[in-house]
Amino acid sequence: MDISSSHSDPLRDAVQDAVYRAVQVGSFAMTAVQVYAYHRRTQARITGEQDQRARRALNAQVRAEREADRTRWAPALDPAWLRNASLVESAQAWGAALPYADRNVPWHEPAAATAMTRCEERLRHLHPYAMAHYDRLCSQGLGPAEAMREAAPLFAHHPRPRDASAMPRPVLETAPRPEAGPAPRTYPDGPAGYIRPGRSVRPCDEDFPLTIREVMAAQAELATAGSPGRTASATRRVAPPAPRP
Repeated sequence: MDISSSHSDPLRDAVQDAVYRAVQVGSFAMTAVQVYAYHRRTQARITGEQDQRARRALNAQVRAEREADRTRWAPALDPAWLRNASLVESAQAWGAALPYADRNVPWHEPAAATAMTRCEERLRHLHPYAMAHYDRLCSQGLGPAEAMREAAPLFAHHPRPRDASAMPRPVLETAPRPEAGPAPRTYPDGPAGYIRPGRSVRPCDEDFPLTIREVMAAQAELATAGSPGRTASATRRVAPPAPRP
């Protein structure tokens, strides 16, 4: 008996599921474009058709197609359904509603525009990473179908990517000399050198680990130490105490 054939590979299954989601989202966007183009062609035929019987037949065909599509996007109007909808189900309802969400076409349905908006909200909750790219493309002037098609490959990525964790690295301190008193607080040049004594350094802390107040105080100390007329208080802090008689 082949043991490998009876047990699936979790990593491979996860990758396949991610790719499947991306392919499905892209296909729903493409289908929406095709349905929209179909209605435009059919509407043009209805407008140019002289035969009343043929016009009635075309109108009946359009109504049938519209009702079939409504069964796919109408569930998105139900909040209970939408709360439990998966990413693929939400994307499918979004794609079915998109051809009817345009207010400038005769086959526009206001309920379809509402369903499309709610599906986008659900997709933002399920995959904020890909939907952030979708929203950015829409803000740049792309249509919803084209923007979703461009963002589709990102649905194969983790929905909330973040930096990997790292082991903390302790910061070494120089022990002050007993005869000189406490060592003055110094700051290396550049933001990366502003590290609080005794604090562990993580990758996310190396960029700017101090608060604004601490950085301003550090800059003031550097400016004071570098000027010829520094105050007596600063001199007393760094100078050793005078010997007693």
